[in-house]
Amino acid sequence: MLDIKYKTISDIIFQQRKERNLTYSGLEELTGVSRSVLYRIERGETKHPEFRTVKAIATVFPDHSKEIMECYIQDEERIDVLFEILSEIVNIEEHSSLVSMVPLKILQSPQGETEDNLQRLYDFAGKISDSALKVILYNVVVKYSREHGVMKYLAKGLLQKHLIERLNLKRLEQSYQDGKEILNYTNFLSSEEQITLYLRMGLLAFAVKKYEDCIQFCQTGIVMEKKDTELKARAYLAMINSYSQSKNYDEVEKSLDIFEKFNYEFVSESAKITRAITKARKKEYQVALPLLQKYLDELSRNYKIHIADELFEIYFEMGDLIACEDLLEREEDFLPVNTNSPQTCEAVRNSTFAA
Repeated sequence: MLDIKYKTISDIIFQQRKERNLTYSGLEELTGVSRSVLYRIERGETKHPEFRTVKAIATVFPDHSKEIMECYIQDEERIDVLFEILSEIVNIEEHSSLVSMVPLKILQSPQGETEDNLQRLYDFAGKISDSALKVILYNVVVKYSREHGVMKYLAKGLLQKHLIERLNLKRLEQSYQDGKEILNYTNFLSSEEQITLYLRMGLLAFAVKKYEDCIQFCQTGIVMEKKDTELKARAYLAMINSYSQSKNYDEVEKSLDIFEKFNYEFVSESAKITRAITKARKKEYQVALPLLQKYLDELSRNYKIHIADELFEIYFEMGDLIACEDLLEREEDFLPVNTNSPQTCEAVRNSTFAA
């Protein structure tokens, strides 16, 4: 909440008009608002001026525009006007501190049903491009829904907030725990939302190295999802790599047979390298070695370091030091170009968390 120097808009108009030695005529010229309207507002005779009038006054007094807007918001209960204000301030950086105030006023308004207002606010948040502002609005939806026992919008708000915050690589573990909380409310989510939650949680579980959880989440979402979406394909890949981490290579190969049928750009290379590496891990070198040697030349650069790692292990186990030397001489061919990327290593190889 802002530290307001003035109690009302009329106080601000009066003080600023005196400080700037403005007549009503002068203020009318600056704002485009008639003298009579300005007079009634300043005198306190007009308790609820039109929003366009308040915007015009705020523009003339930019140092006090936040105070003017906050005074207006505090006294406003009309849902449509509050949404008009919200639409305005989400596009004005200096008014961003008011963003959480307006949606709360909307939900506290005596106009409209609680669920209708929650739905309208939820839909409004979904249309905003700024992720930080989205989170602020979803936080209001979540908090109000939790306090008033509206479980549907508690679940929906938590999910949308989670889908934004999970992209922050610095808080993956916290995002994973947040996602687990949402699982308690799956009955209040639509089938499509449940699918999104389970598949995204599968990718997130893989990212935080909880491989058994990854497999369970992906299996649940894959069974529910009847379409061959990109998210489903990435969930298959996360599940496959979790099986690989658990050394369950039979399940890796069984799942690969399904995964490689998806028609997405990342599928072909991912399937090829995973199948070849799986053969290597199963000690089937007669199959793995020619595949890996071939893919070292064919696959894209970010995959080559992993192929080279596998080849080194095979050559070393076979005692073929000459092949190791030859591979080292080719290191410029397979070392990653961008070594600072968080996806250079495991994430690029698995291509699971990018969707």
